[in-house]
Amino acid sequence: MTVVEGWRIMPLSEVVLLQRGFDLPAKDRRPGSFPVLTSGETGGTHDQGPVKGPGVVVGRASNLGRPKWSEGDFWPHNTTMFVKDFMGNEPRWVYHLFENTDLAGFNSGSVQPMLNRNYIARVPVMVPPASEQREIAEVLGALDRMRLANIELARATDELVSTCFTRAVREATYPGATFADVARVSGGGTPSTKVPEYWEGTIPWATPTDVTALEGPYLESTSRTITGAGLRSCSSELFSPGAILMTSRATIGAFALTQVPTAVNQGFIVVEPHDETLRYWMLHDMRSRVDEFIAMANGATFLELSRGNFKKLEVRVAARHVMQDFATNAEALHKSARHALLENHTLTELRATLLPELMSGRLRVKDAEKKIAGVM
Repeated sequence: MTVVEGWRIMPLSEVVLLQRGFDLPAKDRRPGSFPVLTSGETGGTHDQGPVKGPGVVVGRASNLGRPKWSEGDFWPHNTTMFVKDFMGNEPRWVYHLFENTDLAGFNSGSVQPMLNRNYIARVPVMVPPASEQREIAEVLGALDRMRLANIELARATDELVSTCFTRAVREATYPGATFADVARVSGGGTPSTKVPEYWEGTIPWATPTDVTALEGPYLESTSRTITGAGLRSCSSELFSPGAILMTSRATIGAFALTQVPTAVNQGFIVVEPHDETLRYWMLHDMRSRVDEFIAMANGATFLELSRGNFKKLEVRVAARHVMQDFATNAEALHKSARHALLENHTLTELRATLLPELMSGRLRVKDAEKKIAGVM
């Protein structure tokens, strides 16, 4: 480990004091304004926040060592350890320190994963002066704020389109046209997992997880890909950009618009309007009717909305000029929202590149700022 001038190598126990979080069974949680930080994705809220913010927790019982940040007071769950004392270090820099430190190998559990603070006490870390800690935290924090602003912009834009649809649909009529009448309604399939030649190809293959994880209704890529042989072996086709995907089993009513040619698994209903004018209209019509779709679902193991039942549903349509005006406005607004989220891909990649360089001292803050200016 090369030491940068002015920096020190210190054991983790001399940088922060960690303490196990507090028990809080689900039955004891009460609605409140304080976040419950767990080692999982979500923890909900509680009416007490015994630890003053800003603060950091790290996964103890799962996601070992992965940090979460709280700007305000919070409840650290017993599946985490929280920083009880930052020992004079910049709290946000400490958060980035844990982001950049792999503690997964320090599992002390015999049955289930467990991170013990005594096991990681001697882990050596590079510590810059407090002033440089603040500068590093500010650079990375600026990228995080830009990402959050883009997410909020995309969310607000999407909500605006939904509001426009609610106003426009008041003029809707019900002529008896069904989804099957105005669109091609399809499903998907899964290539055999026993045939390696079907997988790791160049064709995006979507699962419901790809859609539920989106920050906006724009599917740019998928976590898994298949080959041409894999596509031919399953019941999915390669859907063109603009196809409306709706999850139809277990979680019913998560939506996406394909942005690249994409195949899907059997957890979707895929809707492709015959008339391009109806694309955004149908997307927002479907999104406003999720409760109706769930009520029509059935299944012993998990709820599923069948394509057959979906096809029979009537589509709310309005006068031609109303739908055309909505389509024009919706396309412009969705384009703006998608652009903001695409910018986040660039920001995320840039942040992932800068984090280890800044935290190791290989890249100094002034040079990082130049890189950011060059990209943005």
